[in-house]
Amino acid sequence: MEIRNLNAFLKVAALQNFTQAGRELGYSQSNVSTQIQQLEQEAGAPLFNRIGRRISLTQYGEELLPYAQQIVSVALQMENFLKSEEALGGIVKIGFVESLFSLLPEEVFIQYQERFPHVKIELTVDGTQTLKEHLQQGILDMACLIDAPLDETQWQCWYKADVPITVICNPNHFLAHKKKVRLQDLSEQKFVLMEESAPYNIQFQQLLDSNRITLQPVLRLQSSDKACRLVEKSDFLSVLPYYAVETSAQEGRVKILKITGVEPKQSVQIVLHKSKVIIPQIEGMMEAIRHVLPQAGIRKS
Repeated sequence: MEIRNLNAFLKVAALQNFTQAGRELGYSQSNVSTQIQQLEQEAGAPLFNRIGRRISLTQYGEELLPYAQQIVSVALQMENFLKSEEALGGIVKIGFVESLFSLLPEEVFIQYQERFPHVKIELTVDGTQTLKEHLQQGILDMACLIDAPLDETQWQCWYKADVPITVICNPNHFLAHKKKVRLQDLSEQKFVLMEESAPYNIQFQQLLDSNRITLQPVLRLQSSDKACRLVEKSDFLSVLPYYAVETSAQEGRVKILKITGVEPKQSVQIVLHKSKVIIPQIEGMMEAIRHVLPQAGIRKS
């Protein structure tokens, strides 16, 4: 079996589209189709279901997937075997949700470039759902997500940590002086909230809905840092992950409310698509990010 055919198989499996796979690999759609046909002839079985324009793996394709990953991974390792990290090249494409990206010190990328001086880094900051779609389409190599539902047959979760979701207010807000706050006390308070698709926002909204409590959002935005600063300067409340408010809370600029009987959490994850081959350049970036997450209050569960 040729490595290029296996690589084409992995790309089609990830994108579920021959044309897009060809575009990513620099081949024509017909060239990719030919490579898959050659691989199917060698395997002696169909690897993809082709129903109209929809492409999906057959049972044989599912069974071949881990072997193809291992073979392509070993081939890449052999290719890089005699190369030092300083000699490795290529592009590593990473995605972050905004609240996580804002935590990363610049030194992460400076140190990575010192370790892999010929590797280029492409960064995308967006919501969890969009980043997950980009991983599926092969646009990204890896992403740092929040509470992404993961099917183990399609995704690799390389790192996971659970962190609290907090409700914060200005220290002068009347709720800040209560030792215990009920969910009902939040009713009709003015909130600065993240976009509706933010997983921790969805989780908290479901909690409120189950208790028939209505919030009053006065502003929705995508910056957790901006939301925290708005709370510092107003009577607004906000729902944010602990790591996004920790410094402000420790310095007394915001107050974390203790809500009776409620301890919502979210998962921070470093995620790759199941078909993604982890080359040294990607693994090096994941290691660099994993190293700084505990320093930001995000510790592996």
